[in-house]
Amino acid sequence: MSQLLADLLFPNVTETRDDLLKKYPVRGKNVVCTRLAPSPTGFLHIGGVYTALINRKIATQNNGVFMLRIEDTDKKREVPGSRKIITNVFNELGIKIDEGVTSETEEIGAYGPYVQSNRVEIYHILAKYLVEKGLAYPCFATEEELNEIRKNQESNHITPGYYKEYAKYRNTSIDEVKSFLALGKPYVLRFRVSDSAPERIKINDLIKGELEMDNNQNDFVLLKTDGIPTYHFAHACDDYLMHTSHVIRGDEWVSSLPIHIQLFEALDFSLPTYAHVAPVMKQEGESRRKLSKRKDPESNAEFYLEKGYPTKALYVYLYTLINSNFEEWYLANKDKDIEEFEVKFENMGLSGPLYDLDKLNNISSEIIYETSLEDNVNNLLKWANSYNVSDYNRFQNDLDFVKKIFMTQGPNSRERRKDLRNYSSFMETFGFLYDDYFNQSDVSEAQNFIDSVGKDRVSLVVNAYINYFNELKIENTAKTLKDLAKELGYTDKKKFQKNPEAYIGIFTEFYQILNLALSHKLNCISVDDVIAVLGFDEVINRLKKVLEWI
Repeated sequence: MSQLLADLLFPNVTETRDDLLKKYPVRGKNVVCTRLAPSPTGFLHIGGVYTALINRKIATQNNGVFMLRIEDTDKKREVPGSRKIITNVFNELGIKIDEGVTSETEEIGAYGPYVQSNRVEIYHILAKYLVEKGLAYPCFATEEELNEIRKNQESNHITPGYYKEYAKYRNTSIDEVKSFLALGKPYVLRFRVSDSAPERIKINDLIKGELEMDNNQNDFVLLKTDGIPTYHFAHACDDYLMHTSHVIRGDEWVSSLPIHIQLFEALDFSLPTYAHVAPVMKQEGESRRKLSKRKDPESNAEFYLEKGYPTKALYVYLYTLINSNFEEWYLANKDKDIEEFEVKFENMGLSGPLYDLDKLNNISSEIIYETSLEDNVNNLLKWANSYNVSDYNRFQNDLDFVKKIFMTQGPNSRERRKDLRNYSSFMETFGFLYDDYFNQSDVSEAQNFIDSVGKDRVSLVVNAYINYFNELKIENTAKTLKDLAKELGYTDKKKFQKNPEAYIGIFTEFYQILNLALSHKLNCISVDDVIAVLGFDEVINRLKKVLEWI
Protein backbone atom coordinates (compact mmCIF):
# COMPACT_ATOMS: atom_id res chain seq x y z
CA MET A 1 0.00 0.00 0.00
CA SER A 2 2.79 2.46 0.96
CA GLN A 3 4.78 1.60 -2.15
CA LEU A 4 1.71 2.17 -4.35
CA LEU A 5 1.14 5.55 -2.72
CA ALA A 6 4.81 6.50 -3.15
CA ASP A 7 4.76 5.60 -6.84
CA LEU A 8 1.49 7.50 -7.28
CA LEU A 9 2.85 10.67 -5.67
CA PHE A 10 6.33 10.51 -7.18
CA PRO A 11 6.00 8.78 -10.57
CA ASN A 12 9.13 10.41 -11.98
CA VAL A 13 11.40 9.69 -9.02
CA THR A 14 13.55 6.69 -9.90
CA GLU A 15 16.58 7.23 -7.67
CA THR A 16 16.58 5.91 -4.12
CA ARG A 17 17.95 6.83 -0.73
CA ASP A 18 20.79 4.35 -1.30
CA ASP A 19 21.68 6.08 -4.56
CA LEU A 20 22.02 9.36 -2.65
CA LEU A 21 24.25 7.79 -0.02
CA LYS A 22 26.58 6.56 -2.77
CA LYS A 23 26.58 9.98 -4.43
CA TYR A 24 27.35 11.75 -1.13
CA PRO A 25 29.67 9.36 0.74
CA VAL A 26 30.78 9.87 4.34
CA ARG A 27 33.69 12.33 4.40
CA GLY A 28 35.94 10.16 6.52
CA LYS A 29 36.31 9.04 10.09
CA ASN A 30 35.57 11.82 12.59
CA VAL A 31 35.81 14.64 10.03
CA VAL A 32 34.47 17.84 11.58
CA CYS A 33 32.16 19.67 9.19
CA THR A 34 30.24 22.84 10.09
CA ARG A 35 28.04 25.20 8.14
CA LEU A 36 26.24 28.50 8.07
CA ALA A 37 22.93 28.41 6.21
CA PRO A 38 21.44 31.91 5.86
CA SER A 39 18.22 32.72 4.01
CA PRO A 40 18.53 35.19 1.10
CA THR A 41 16.38 37.93 2.60
CA GLY A 42 18.54 40.84 1.45
CA PHE A 43 20.27 41.19 4.78
CA LEU A 44 22.97 39.34 6.71
CA HIS A 45 22.64 39.95 10.44
CA ILE A 46 25.81 40.57 12.43
CA GLY A 47 24.62 37.59 14.49
CA GLY A 48 25.12 35.54 11.32
CA VAL A 49 28.74 36.71 11.13
CA TYR A 50 29.10 35.93 14.85
CA THR A 51 27.80 32.39 14.31
CA ALA A 52 29.87 31.98 11.14
CA LEU A 53 33.06 32.75 13.07
CA ILE A 54 32.20 30.06 15.59
CA ASN A 55 31.46 27.53 12.86
CA ARG A 56 34.61 28.38 10.95
CA LYS A 57 36.83 28.20 14.06
CA ILE A 58 35.43 24.84 15.16
CA ALA A 59 36.10 23.49 11.67
CA THR A 60 39.57 24.95 11.17
CA GLN A 61 40.94 24.11 14.60
CA ASN A 62 39.92 20.48 13.90
CA ASN A 63 41.29 20.48 10.31
CA GLY A 64 37.70 20.21 9.13
CA VAL A 65 35.38 21.81 6.59
CA PHE A 66 33.28 24.96 6.83
CA MET A 67 30.37 25.32 4.37
CA LEU A 68 28.13 28.17 3.27
CA ARG A 69 24.70 26.92 2.21
CA ILE A 70 21.87 29.16 0.99
CA GLU A 71 18.44 28.14 2.30
CA ASP A 72 16.04 29.69 -0.19
CA THR A 73 12.97 27.46 0.09
CA ASP A 74 10.82 30.35 1.32
CA LYS A 75 10.49 32.26 -1.95
CA LYS A 76 8.10 34.83 -0.45
CA ARG A 77 10.90 36.21 1.73
CA GLU A 78 13.66 36.04 -0.87
CA VAL A 79 15.16 39.35 -2.00
CA PRO A 80 16.97 39.47 -5.37
CA GLY A 81 20.72 40.02 -5.02
CA SER A 82 20.89 38.54 -1.52
CA ARG A 83 23.34 35.84 -2.50
CA LYS A 84 25.75 38.51 -3.71
CA ILE A 85 25.33 40.46 -0.46
CA ILE A 86 26.02 37.39 1.70
CA THR A 87 29.08 36.19 -0.22
CA ASN A 88 30.47 39.73 -0.46
CA VAL A 89 30.34 40.06 3.34
CA PHE A 90 32.14 36.73 3.72
CA ASN A 91 34.78 37.66 1.15
CA GLU A 92 35.34 41.19 2.51
CA LEU A 93 35.65 39.92 6.08
CA GLY A 94 37.94 37.08 5.06
CA ILE A 95 35.70 34.32 6.39
CA LYS A 96 37.08 31.43 4.37
CA ILE A 97 34.53 29.13 2.75
CA ASP A 98 35.86 25.61 2.19
CA GLU A 99 32.71 24.43 0.45
CA GLY A 100 29.49 25.95 -0.76
CA VAL A 101 28.42 29.23 -2.28
CA THR A 102 31.36 31.56 -2.95
CA SER A 103 29.81 34.26 -5.13
CA GLU A 104 26.58 35.28 -6.82
CA THR A 105 27.05 32.55 -9.45
CA GLU A 106 29.72 30.16 -8.15
CA GLU A 107 30.05 27.37 -5.63
CA ILE A 108 32.72 24.82 -4.79
CA GLY A 109 32.64 21.35 -3.28
CA ALA A 110 31.52 17.79 -4.03
CA TYR A 111 28.40 17.76 -1.84
CA GLY A 112 26.35 20.35 -3.73
CA PRO A 113 24.29 21.90 -4.99
CA TYR A 114 24.64 24.27 -2.02
CA VAL A 115 21.52 26.32 -2.83
CA GLN A 116 18.41 24.50 -1.62
CA SER A 117 16.21 25.46 -4.56
CA ASN A 118 18.62 23.47 -6.74
CA ARG A 119 18.22 20.35 -4.58
CA VAL A 120 14.49 19.69 -5.04
CA GLU A 121 15.10 16.32 -6.71
CA ILE A 122 17.05 15.19 -3.65
CA TYR A 123 14.21 16.14 -1.32
CA HIS A 124 11.69 14.29 -3.48
CA ILE A 125 13.79 11.13 -3.39
CA LEU A 126 13.83 11.22 0.41
CA ALA A 127 10.18 12.25 0.62
CA LYS A 128 9.29 9.20 -1.47
CA TYR A 129 11.40 7.09 0.89
CA LEU A 130 9.33 8.29 3.85
CA VAL A 131 6.06 7.53 2.01
CA GLU A 132 7.36 4.04 1.23
CA LYS A 133 7.99 3.52 4.95
CA GLY A 134 4.50 4.73 5.82
CA LEU A 135 5.97 7.80 7.55
CA ALA A 136 4.54 10.43 5.21
CA TYR A 137 1.20 11.01 3.51
CA PRO A 138 -0.58 13.53 1.29
CA CYS A 139 -2.84 15.97 3.10
CA PHE A 140 -5.57 17.65 1.05
CA ALA A 141 -6.91 19.83 3.89
CA THR A 142 -7.97 23.30 2.82
CA GLU A 143 -7.36 26.43 4.85
CA GLU A 144 -11.03 26.37 5.88
CA GLU A 145 -10.76 22.76 7.09
CA LEU A 146 -7.63 23.52 9.11
CA ASN A 147 -9.31 26.54 10.70
CA GLU A 148 -12.36 24.44 11.59
CA ILE A 149 -10.17 21.78 13.24
CA ARG A 150 -8.38 24.43 15.28
CA LYS A 151 -11.63 26.13 16.38
CA ASN A 152 -13.07 22.83 17.57
CA GLN A 153 -9.90 22.04 19.52
CA GLU A 154 -9.82 25.46 21.16
CA SER A 155 -13.51 25.32 22.10
CA ASN A 156 -12.89 21.92 23.75
CA HIS A 157 -9.67 23.09 25.43
CA ILE A 158 -7.60 20.63 23.41
CA THR A 159 -4.05 21.41 22.29
CA PRO A 160 -4.36 22.82 18.75
CA GLY A 161 -2.64 20.97 15.95
CA TYR A 162 -2.90 18.50 13.13
CA TYR A 163 -2.28 15.14 14.79
CA LYS A 164 -3.75 11.69 15.47
CA GLU A 165 -7.55 11.78 15.24
CA TYR A 166 -7.46 15.45 14.26
CA ALA A 167 -5.36 14.68 11.20
CA LYS A 168 -8.29 14.38 8.78
CA TYR A 169 -6.36 12.95 5.81
CA ARG A 170 -3.97 10.76 7.78
CA ASN A 171 -5.56 7.51 6.71
CA THR A 172 -6.93 8.39 3.29
CA SER A 173 -7.25 5.30 1.10
CA ILE A 174 -5.28 4.94 -2.11
CA ASP A 175 -8.49 5.18 -4.13
CA GLU A 176 -9.46 8.44 -2.44
CA VAL A 177 -5.98 9.82 -3.10
CA LYS A 178 -6.30 8.88 -6.78
CA SER A 179 -9.68 10.59 -6.90
CA PHE A 180 -8.36 13.80 -5.31
CA LEU A 181 -5.39 13.85 -7.65
CA ALA A 182 -7.65 13.33 -10.68
CA LEU A 183 -9.64 16.38 -9.58
CA GLY A 184 -6.41 18.38 -9.33
CA LYS A 185 -6.89 18.98 -5.63
CA PRO A 186 -3.72 20.56 -4.13
CA TYR A 187 -1.99 18.82 -1.25
CA VAL A 188 1.00 19.02 1.04
CA LEU A 189 3.06 16.05 2.14
CA ARG A 190 2.96 15.58 5.90
CA PHE A 191 5.14 13.59 8.25
CA ARG A 192 3.28 10.86 10.14
CA VAL A 193 4.24 11.04 13.80
CA SER A 194 4.22 7.59 15.37
CA ASP A 195 1.37 6.90 17.77
CA SER A 196 4.00 5.53 20.15
CA ALA A 197 6.21 8.63 20.03
CA PRO A 198 7.42 9.49 23.57
CA GLU A 199 5.94 12.57 25.23
CA ARG A 200 9.37 13.92 26.30
CA ILE A 201 12.82 13.77 24.74
CA LYS A 202 16.36 14.46 25.93
CA ILE A 203 19.33 15.60 23.88
CA ASN A 204 22.78 16.89 24.75
CA ASP A 205 23.77 20.34 23.54
CA LEU A 206 27.46 21.33 23.52
CA ILE A 207 26.65 24.77 24.92
CA LYS A 208 23.45 24.32 26.93
CA GLY A 209 24.14 20.83 28.26
CA GLU A 210 21.37 18.24 28.52
CA LEU A 211 18.07 19.54 27.21
CA GLU A 212 14.73 17.94 28.04
CA MET A 213 11.54 19.06 26.30
CA ASP A 214 8.14 18.04 25.04
CA ASN A 215 8.28 15.89 21.95
CA ASN A 216 6.57 16.93 18.74
CA GLN A 217 3.11 15.40 18.22
CA ASN A 218 2.05 17.31 15.09
CA ASP A 219 2.08 15.83 11.61
CA PHE A 220 4.17 18.68 10.24
CA VAL A 221 4.56 19.54 6.57
CA LEU A 222 7.49 18.12 4.59
CA LEU A 223 6.67 19.39 1.11
CA LYS A 224 4.48 22.38 0.33
CA THR A 225 1.83 22.32 -2.40
CA ASP A 226 4.42 23.40 -4.98
CA GLY A 227 6.71 20.50 -4.04
CA ILE A 228 9.23 22.77 -2.32
CA PRO A 229 10.40 21.45 1.08
CA THR A 230 9.89 23.19 4.38
CA TYR A 231 12.96 24.37 6.28
CA HIS A 232 12.74 21.44 8.68
CA PHE A 233 12.77 18.76 6.01
CA ALA A 234 15.45 20.41 3.88
CA HIS A 235 17.64 20.92 6.95
CA ALA A 236 17.60 17.23 7.83
CA CYS A 237 18.25 16.09 4.26
CA ASP A 238 21.06 18.57 3.65
CA ASP A 239 22.87 18.28 6.94
CA TYR A 240 23.08 14.52 6.67
CA LEU A 241 23.95 14.26 2.97
CA MET A 242 26.55 17.02 3.34
CA HIS A 243 27.72 15.18 6.48
CA THR A 244 27.56 18.17 8.79
CA SER A 245 29.06 16.87 12.02
CA HIS A 246 28.21 19.92 14.16
CA VAL A 247 25.08 22.01 13.69
CA ILE A 248 26.02 25.29 15.39
CA ARG A 249 23.15 27.76 15.12
CA GLY A 250 21.08 30.32 17.01
CA ASP A 251 19.13 29.08 20.00
CA GLU A 252 15.83 30.13 18.44
CA TRP A 253 16.03 26.67 16.81
CA VAL A 254 16.06 24.77 20.11
CA SER A 255 12.28 24.45 19.99
CA SER A 256 12.59 22.74 16.59
CA LEU A 257 14.84 19.97 17.89
CA PRO A 258 11.99 17.45 18.42
CA ILE A 259 10.95 17.78 14.76
CA HIS A 260 14.53 17.49 13.54
CA ILE A 261 15.25 14.44 15.66
CA GLN A 262 12.10 12.73 14.37
CA LEU A 263 13.19 13.43 10.80
CA PHE A 264 16.72 12.11 11.26
CA GLU A 265 15.39 8.95 12.86
CA ALA A 266 12.70 8.42 10.17
CA LEU A 267 15.28 8.87 7.39
CA ASP A 268 17.63 6.42 9.14
CA PHE A 269 20.22 9.19 9.44
CA SER A 270 22.59 9.58 12.38
CA LEU A 271 22.11 12.81 14.32
CA PRO A 272 24.67 15.61 14.09
CA THR A 273 26.02 17.16 17.28
CA TYR A 274 24.06 20.27 18.19
CA ALA A 275 25.31 23.52 19.73
CA HIS A 276 22.79 26.33 20.13
CA VAL A 277 24.31 29.80 20.40
CA ALA A 278 22.61 32.50 22.49
CA PRO A 279 21.62 35.53 20.37
CA VAL A 280 23.45 38.86 20.47
CA MET A 281 21.50 41.26 22.68
CA LYS A 282 21.19 45.00 23.19
CA GLN A 283 20.50 46.94 26.38
CA GLU A 284 17.43 49.15 26.11
CA GLY A 285 16.64 50.95 29.33
CA GLU A 286 16.27 48.38 32.06
CA SER A 287 15.66 45.47 29.70
CA ARG A 288 17.55 43.50 27.08
CA ARG A 289 16.36 42.63 23.60
CA LYS A 290 17.72 41.00 20.48
CA LEU A 291 19.70 43.20 18.12
CA SER A 292 16.99 44.30 15.70
CA LYS A 293 17.09 44.58 11.91
CA ARG A 294 14.54 47.40 12.03
CA LYS A 295 15.86 49.39 14.98
CA ASP A 296 19.62 48.92 14.94
CA PRO A 297 21.74 49.78 11.87
CA GLU A 298 24.65 47.94 13.47
CA SER A 299 22.67 44.70 13.17
CA ASN A 300 23.43 44.69 9.42
CA ALA A 301 26.77 43.04 8.58
CA GLU A 302 27.22 45.47 5.66
CA PHE A 303 27.23 48.34 8.18
CA TYR A 304 30.79 47.40 9.18
CA LEU A 305 32.01 47.36 5.58
CA GLU A 306 30.36 50.70 4.82
CA LYS A 307 31.83 52.26 7.97
CA GLY A 308 35.29 50.94 7.20
CA TYR A 309 36.02 49.04 10.39
CA PRO A 310 39.27 47.06 10.19
CA THR A 311 38.39 43.38 9.86
CA LYS A 312 40.66 42.56 12.78
CA ALA A 313 38.73 44.97 15.00
CA LEU A 314 35.44 43.24 14.23
CA TYR A 315 37.01 39.81 14.79
CA VAL A 316 38.54 40.85 18.11
CA TYR A 317 35.25 42.29 19.32
CA LEU A 318 33.15 39.32 18.22
CA TYR A 319 35.59 36.85 19.80
CA THR A 320 35.18 38.71 23.11
CA LEU A 321 31.47 37.91 22.81
CA ILE A 322 32.04 34.32 21.70
CA ASN A 323 34.38 33.18 24.47
CA SER A 324 34.61 34.67 27.94
CA ASN A 325 38.39 34.15 28.14
CA PHE A 326 39.31 35.70 24.78
CA GLU A 327 39.87 39.26 25.98
CA GLU A 328 42.39 38.15 28.62
CA TRP A 329 44.15 35.96 26.04
CA TYR A 330 44.26 38.77 23.47
CA LEU A 331 45.74 41.32 25.86
CA ALA A 332 48.45 38.83 26.81
CA ASN A 333 49.16 37.79 23.20
CA LYS A 334 49.16 41.00 21.15
CA ASP A 335 52.05 39.65 19.07
CA LYS A 336 50.10 36.54 18.00
CA ASP A 337 47.58 36.01 15.20
CA ILE A 338 44.11 35.96 16.78
CA GLU A 339 43.43 32.79 14.78
CA GLU A 340 45.73 31.02 17.25
CA PHE A 341 43.06 31.43 19.92
CA GLU A 342 41.07 28.24 20.49
CA VAL A 343 37.32 28.65 20.70
CA LYS A 344 35.66 26.31 23.21
CA PHE A 345 31.99 25.57 23.68
CA GLU A 346 32.35 25.48 27.46
CA ASN A 347 33.41 29.14 27.44
CA MET A 348 30.27 30.29 25.62
CA GLY A 349 27.58 31.98 27.68
CA LEU A 350 24.10 30.56 28.16
CA SER A 351 22.57 34.03 27.91
CA GLY A 352 23.05 36.33 24.94
CA PRO A 353 26.07 38.66 25.09
CA LEU A 354 25.39 42.40 25.14
CA TYR A 355 26.42 44.18 21.97
CA ASP A 356 28.32 47.40 22.66
CA LEU A 357 29.24 49.54 19.65
CA ASP A 358 31.29 51.88 21.85
CA LYS A 359 33.53 48.98 22.84
CA LEU A 360 33.97 48.03 19.18
CA ASN A 361 34.90 51.65 18.42
CA ASN A 362 37.53 51.58 21.17
CA ILE A 363 38.99 48.32 19.86
CA SER A 364 38.95 49.68 16.32
CA SER A 365 40.71 52.92 17.36
CA GLU A 366 43.37 50.87 19.11
CA ILE A 367 43.96 48.66 16.06
CA ILE A 368 44.15 51.65 13.68
CA TYR A 369 46.59 53.23 16.17
CA GLU A 370 48.79 50.11 15.99
CA THR A 371 48.59 49.84 12.18
CA SER A 372 51.52 51.09 10.11
CA LEU A 373 51.20 54.37 8.21
CA GLU A 374 51.43 52.59 4.86
CA ASP A 375 48.73 50.05 5.77
CA ASN A 376 46.46 52.76 7.15
CA VAL A 377 46.72 54.73 3.90
CA ASN A 378 46.02 51.60 1.85
CA ASN A 379 43.07 50.64 4.06
CA LEU A 380 41.62 54.14 3.75
CA LEU A 381 41.97 54.07 -0.04
CA LYS A 382 40.39 50.62 -0.26
CA TRP A 383 37.40 51.72 1.81
CA ALA A 384 36.96 54.99 -0.12
CA ASN A 385 37.24 53.27 -3.50
CA SER A 386 34.30 51.03 -2.54
CA TYR A 387 32.08 53.42 -0.58
CA ASN A 388 33.00 57.06 -1.25
CA VAL A 389 34.42 57.80 -4.69
CA SER A 390 34.68 61.58 -4.12
CA ASP A 391 36.82 61.04 -1.03
CA TYR A 392 38.86 58.44 -2.93
CA ASN A 393 39.65 60.99 -5.64
CA ARG A 394 40.49 63.59 -3.00
CA PHE A 395 42.95 61.23 -1.31
CA GLN A 396 44.53 60.04 -4.55
CA ASN A 397 45.12 63.63 -5.67
CA ASP A 398 47.46 64.24 -2.72
CA LEU A 399 48.60 61.04 -1.00
CA ASP A 400 51.44 62.90 0.73
CA PHE A 401 48.86 65.05 2.52
CA VAL A 402 47.00 61.91 3.67
CA LYS A 403 50.29 60.50 4.96
CA LYS A 404 51.00 63.71 6.89
CA ILE A 405 47.62 63.38 8.57
CA PHE A 406 48.23 59.76 9.54
CA MET A 407 51.62 60.77 10.97
CA THR A 408 49.69 62.63 13.69
CA GLN A 409 48.33 59.25 14.84
CA GLY A 410 49.85 56.12 16.32
CA PRO A 411 52.64 55.22 18.76
CA ASN A 412 55.25 57.20 16.79
CA SER A 413 53.23 60.42 16.72
CA ARG A 414 53.91 63.46 18.85
CA GLU A 415 50.97 62.91 21.20
CA ARG A 416 50.39 59.19 20.50
CA ARG A 417 46.88 60.00 19.43
CA LYS A 418 44.17 57.55 18.39
CA ASP A 419 41.43 59.78 16.98
CA LEU A 420 40.15 57.51 14.19
CA ARG A 421 37.50 54.92 15.10
CA ASN A 422 37.07 53.64 11.52
CA TYR A 423 38.10 54.69 8.02
CA SER A 424 34.76 56.26 7.11
CA SER A 425 35.27 58.81 9.91
CA PHE A 426 38.51 60.11 8.38
CA MET A 427 36.96 63.26 6.92
CA GLU A 428 34.74 63.78 9.94
CA THR A 429 37.87 63.71 12.11
CA PHE A 430 40.49 65.34 9.89
CA GLY A 431 38.45 67.08 7.20
CA PHE A 432 39.18 70.49 8.80
CA LEU A 433 42.74 70.14 7.49
CA TYR A 434 41.43 70.40 3.92
CA ASP A 435 40.74 74.05 2.97
CA ASP A 436 37.51 73.45 1.06
CA TYR A 437 36.09 71.24 3.81
CA PHE A 438 37.19 73.73 6.48
CA ASN A 439 35.68 76.72 4.68
CA GLN A 440 32.32 74.94 4.31
CA SER A 441 32.22 73.45 7.81
CA ASP A 442 29.66 74.37 10.45
CA VAL A 443 30.84 77.32 12.57
CA SER A 444 27.94 77.31 15.02
CA GLU A 445 30.06 75.73 17.78
CA ALA A 446 32.73 78.38 17.27
CA GLN A 447 30.19 81.22 17.11
CA ASN A 448 28.43 80.10 20.31
CA PHE A 449 31.78 79.93 22.09
CA ILE A 450 32.80 83.38 20.88
CA ASP A 451 29.46 84.81 22.02
CA SER A 452 29.90 83.29 25.48
CA VAL A 453 33.53 84.43 25.91
CA GLY A 454 33.20 87.80 24.25
CA LYS A 455 34.52 89.05 20.93
CA ASP A 456 37.03 91.42 22.49
CA ARG A 457 38.73 88.66 24.45
CA VAL A 458 38.76 86.31 21.47
CA SER A 459 40.21 89.09 19.28
CA LEU A 460 42.90 89.78 21.89
CA VAL A 461 43.93 86.11 22.00
CA VAL A 462 43.83 85.58 18.23
CA ASN A 463 46.03 88.63 17.57
CA ALA A 464 48.48 87.33 20.16
CA TYR A 465 48.47 83.97 18.35
CA ILE A 466 49.22 85.61 15.00
CA ASN A 467 52.22 87.47 16.43
CA TYR A 468 53.42 84.33 18.19
CA PHE A 469 53.25 82.10 15.09
CA ASN A 470 54.85 84.78 12.91
CA GLU A 471 57.78 84.89 15.33
CA LEU A 472 57.93 81.10 15.45
CA LYS A 473 57.90 80.93 11.65
CA ILE A 474 60.90 83.27 11.36
CA GLU A 475 63.01 81.87 14.17
CA ASN A 476 62.79 79.38 17.01
CA THR A 477 61.79 80.99 20.25
CA ALA A 478 61.95 79.69 23.77
CA LYS A 479 58.50 81.09 24.45
CA THR A 480 55.76 78.44 24.53
CA LEU A 481 52.01 78.75 24.07
CA LYS A 482 51.65 78.35 27.82
CA ASP A 483 54.00 81.31 28.33
CA LEU A 484 51.82 83.30 25.93
CA ALA A 485 48.71 82.31 27.85
CA LYS A 486 50.26 83.50 31.12
CA GLU A 487 51.26 86.82 29.53
CA LEU A 488 47.62 87.35 28.48
CA GLY A 489 46.38 86.61 32.00
CA TYR A 490 45.36 82.96 31.88
CA THR A 491 46.04 80.49 34.69
CA ASP A 492 45.08 77.05 35.94
CA LYS A 493 41.62 76.29 37.29
CA LYS A 494 42.60 76.17 40.96
CA LYS A 495 44.30 79.60 40.96
CA PHE A 496 41.45 81.15 38.97
CA GLN A 497 38.81 79.86 41.40
CA LYS A 498 40.82 81.18 44.35
CA ASN A 499 41.30 84.69 42.88
CA PRO A 500 39.20 85.21 39.68
CA GLU A 501 39.70 88.99 39.65
CA ALA A 502 43.42 88.55 39.09
CA TYR A 503 43.09 86.60 35.82
CA ILE A 504 41.34 86.78 32.45
CA GLY A 505 40.41 83.08 32.49
CA ILE A 506 41.76 79.50 32.61
CA PHE A 507 44.19 77.80 30.22
CA THR A 508 41.41 75.63 28.75
CA GLU A 509 39.71 78.69 27.24
CA PHE A 510 43.00 79.89 25.74
CA TYR A 511 43.56 76.59 23.91
CA GLN A 512 39.91 76.26 22.88
CA ILE A 513 40.11 79.59 21.06
CA LEU A 514 43.08 78.27 19.10
CA ASN A 515 41.31 74.99 18.31
CA LEU A 516 38.20 76.79 17.10
CA ALA A 517 40.25 79.09 14.90
CA LEU A 518 42.12 76.21 13.27
CA SER A 519 39.39 73.55 13.09
CA HIS A 520 36.01 75.12 14.05
CA LYS A 521 36.00 72.48 16.84
CA LEU A 522 36.70 72.81 20.55
CA ASN A 523 38.96 69.76 20.41
CA CYS A 524 41.36 68.69 17.65
CA ILE A 525 44.89 67.39 17.18
CA SER A 526 47.75 69.41 18.68
CA VAL A 527 48.82 72.76 17.21
CA ASP A 528 52.25 71.31 16.44
CA ASP A 529 50.56 68.57 14.39
CA VAL A 530 48.33 71.09 12.61
CA ILE A 531 51.46 73.10 11.71
CA ALA A 532 53.19 69.92 10.51
CA VAL A 533 50.27 69.19 8.17
CA LEU A 534 49.24 72.71 7.07
CA GLY A 535 52.40 74.77 7.52
CA PHE A 536 52.79 78.15 9.27
CA ASP A 537 51.32 80.20 6.42
CA GLU A 538 47.98 78.37 6.46
CA VAL A 539 47.82 78.43 10.29
CA ILE A 540 48.35 82.20 10.31
CA ASN A 541 45.85 82.62 7.44
CA ARG A 542 43.16 80.77 9.39
CA LEU A 543 43.80 82.89 12.46
CA LYS A 544 43.37 86.05 10.39
CA LYS A 545 40.06 84.74 8.99
CA VAL A 546 38.68 84.53 12.52
CA LEU A 547 39.22 88.27 12.95
CA GLU A 548 37.17 88.86 9.80
CA TRP A 549 33.97 87.29 11.11
CA ILE A 550 33.98 87.91 14.85
